[in-house]
Amino acid sequence: MNVDSPNIVNENNSSKGDLTYDAVAPVGDVSPITSNAHRGLRMRHLQLIAISGAIGSSIFVSIGGPLTEGPLALLIGVSIWSTVIWAVSNFLVELSTLLPVDGGFVTYATRFLDPALGFALGWNYFITQVALICNELTAFNVLVEYWAPDLNPAVCISAGLAGLLAVQVVNVRVYGETEFWISIFKIFMIIGAFLFTFITMLGGNPLHDRYGFRFWRDPGLFAGETAKDRAYGVWHALQWGAYGIVGPDYIALVAGETKDPRRVLPKAYRSTIYRILAFYVGGALAAGINAPYNDPDLLGASKTTRSPYVINMTRLGIPILPSILTAGLLLALFSSASSMAFAASRTLYSLGLQHQAPRFVTRTNKYGLPYVCVLITLSLSCLSYLAVSSGTSTVLSWLINLTTATQLVTWIVIAATFLRFRIGMKAQGLGLDWLPARGLFPRACAWYTLVWSIFALVFSGYSFFGPGEFDVPDFLFTYGAVFIFIACFIGWKIKGIRHSRQLFGIPPTEMDFQTGLAEIEALTYAAEEKRVGQPRSRLQRLNDKVF
Repeated sequence: MNVDSPNIVNENNSSKGDLTYDAVAPVGDVSPITSNAHRGLRMRHLQLIAISGAIGSSIFVSIGGPLTEGPLALLIGVSIWSTVIWAVSNFLVELSTLLPVDGGFVTYATRFLDPALGFALGWNYFITQVALICNELTAFNVLVEYWAPDLNPAVCISAGLAGLLAVQVVNVRVYGETEFWISIFKIFMIIGAFLFTFITMLGGNPLHDRYGFRFWRDPGLFAGETAKDRAYGVWHALQWGAYGIVGPDYIALVAGETKDPRRVLPKAYRSTIYRILAFYVGGALAAGINAPYNDPDLLGASKTTRSPYVINMTRLGIPILPSILTAGLLLALFSSASSMAFAASRTLYSLGLQHQAPRFVTRTNKYGLPYVCVLITLSLSCLSYLAVSSGTSTVLSWLINLTTATQLVTWIVIAATFLRFRIGMKAQGLGLDWLPARGLFPRACAWYTLVWSIFALVFSGYSFFGPGEFDVPDFLFTYGAVFIFIACFIGWKIKGIRHSRQLFGIPPTEMDFQTGLAEIEALTYAAEEKRVGQPRSRLQRLNDKVF
């Protein structure tokens, strides 16, 4: 089934860093206004939403877990997995820019790989995001313990859920504006954390302690004494990266609610490398400078507790600042939880649109917001109340294990989807110039992501199989997501066979490259007409350069 070219000029033909399009006028009754009424997110929202998912408990709090393996082990592990996330952005940009639709990569898996895999991926990712929300809500209590160690975790969790309900359930613009302003604050906060690290390590602290890289010398770069133990430390940090480093997946999901997506999405994906270097690699380096891996407040390799920054502020006798940072971290946690609630609700909504979830989840309000999906997501997030009875650190450890597995499954399916997508393009005679945007070595990046993700998933729980090491709860939370994914796939595949559908995947010549393409073309045409017809003010031009 061949389709016509969307007549989009490749981004390599752009001038002065701005994308240009030879968009065609809409054909027939397609209306970009009525068909895309829910597209309320702009470029500035999109860029900052991607940042919001990055700056949360992972950078400031849970990074204390892999830090206990040593500062260099942490830096190496995070750097390795950062290359995987950068690779994802290099091929996902092609899919997202061509078809910026509701459901993002979940929809792509259904259309280009296999409906059963799309079904399993959607529910897998939904579970991932709900678990991450529970993780952020549970981490609220870790931070509040700085002020009130005896406070019941239920109080913090309830306050977080109420805030998420207020932001998520009305209009996507409310979410977008909230994330935009909180994310600006979070950028300043992490810049402040880096400046604090640089100034205090040179002696700018009440103790006049020029500690520099002292903790890299004493107790040392690695916690392990042997090469095997040090390799395990790097592996632990890499596993944490698989849990904590996000970004391209959120961009793909919000693409369906973004104004002028073919102009703004490539820029958002290209900036992934800067977010990774600034927030993750830089954060791993700063964490290792601020606290020694054997600090008693870090509690051990598999648990998370205090922020390395707060630990160092307390050690240096700095007043007030720990409380300010803790308050800022609470806001950062809320923001990242809000991004995850958005991702979870939109994934569920996409499943409903594809008849892979109960039809009632597709109900929307007058602003096009899937409020039923939001309410279901927040209701399931009440699982974070497990921290009340099981203990905060225990629940955090379970959630990190569960989320790591589900995230790895997601990367595996996304990479496989892209590889099949390219095969389908070739089979249907579609050249690379047909794509609105191109990534850097996208097929190589897809294979790189696929190999690393499979490797990390298979060996994520290898320590359980040592003599006397097997623990049922830890095993279930590490590999349970894989069993859920397989069960979903088999169940939907059996249903498909009963309805005489394809047994193994979608043949390349039958892949659907056309559904939704006319609407996107109409949207692009309308956006370009408006852009050309309205002169840009100085403030708008400045906004274009910044975001």
